[in-house]
Amino acid sequence: MQSPTQEERQKAQESLAYIRQTMESASSFTALSGWGLVAVGLVGLAAAAFAWRSGVPERLTAWLPAAVLGVLCSGAANTMKARRLEMPLWTGSLRKVAWVMAPALITGALLTWALYGAGVRYLMPGMWLALYGAGVTAGGTFSIRAVRWMGIALLVLGGLAFVNPGQAIIYLAAGFGVLHILFGLYIVQRHGG
Repeated sequence: MQSPTQEERQKAQESLAYIRQTMESASSFTALSGWGLVAVGLVGLAAAAFAWRSGVPERLTAWLPAAVLGVLCSGAANTMKARRLEMPLWTGSLRKVAWVMAPALITGALLTWALYGAGVRYLMPGMWLALYGAGVTAGGTFSIRAVRWMGIALLVLGGLAFVNPGQAIIYLAAGFGVLHILFGLYIVQRHGG
């Protein structure tokens, strides 16, 4: 039996790399941590409580630090789950999730700046919920089905906040707090943490 040549080994390695990349791109992002979503929800409830006590639902000193802390909590929890499952975190599907969510989140940041500067801050809660919901719904295309439903629920809450801005703090607490906790607990039960 003749051993493969260097060229044949090289071609086999390239084929395996292509197959691995194709499988990663086709798979869904399953390292989403339910406990990470619960942590994000608790941060969201704390921000809502702080904003409520201040009397300003769209208080940036409550929501901007909460957004940063939420990203850090979620990122750390997703990393821990991926390690526990012995799977790579930065897969093709996670890159897709990040890519499709980014436009909605960047638009939210730009509109926050514009609306705040224009003095129409009462529109910010609805816009935050709706654009975050749009991003989550899009990202859910590459993740488990529950993520899409969470995104749709956030879109609905955003619409309600636009229609009834006087109750914006309730919609913010429900979206950034309660929904994250409920969907996080669902993922913990159904998808292993």
